[in-house]
Amino acid sequence: MNTTVTVQLPTDTLLQLIEELRRRGGSQDISEAMTKAVECWLEDPARFAPGADPEDMHGYQWKSLFLPPGTVLKSWSYGENNYARVEGDQIIHNGRAVSPNQFAQSFARSTRNAWQDLFIRRPATRPSK
Repeated sequence: MNTTVTVQLPTDTLLQLIEELRRRGGSQDISEAMTKAVECWLEDPARFAPGADPEDMHGYQWKSLFLPPGTVLKSWSYGENNYARVEGDQIIHNGRAVSPNQFAQSFARSTRNAWQDLFIRRPATRPSK
């Protein structure tokens, strides 16, 4: 025997579900769609966990700052721009892996503080015009 229970669902979420079902043109009713979603989640909860995709796990951890692959580091020194890029789990400058401090020091004629001297553009950040 199947029994049902009532659960609370935010109105906005319910409206989004109704709209998505309408867009897909299926004959699935709301209860059926919600049941399928919960069953899917129960079958493979790791698939929905934050950071579950190993491809999203790469990047360079710089103290409390995480730099995902594709992040560009830039420094200006003596009228010249210098660039490095996060590839996989490393910062690459002139073909070799470096730390942020090594990158900042590599072209400077004086002591540099990477926290103050580097500019960072993450992959999702649009360049300014």
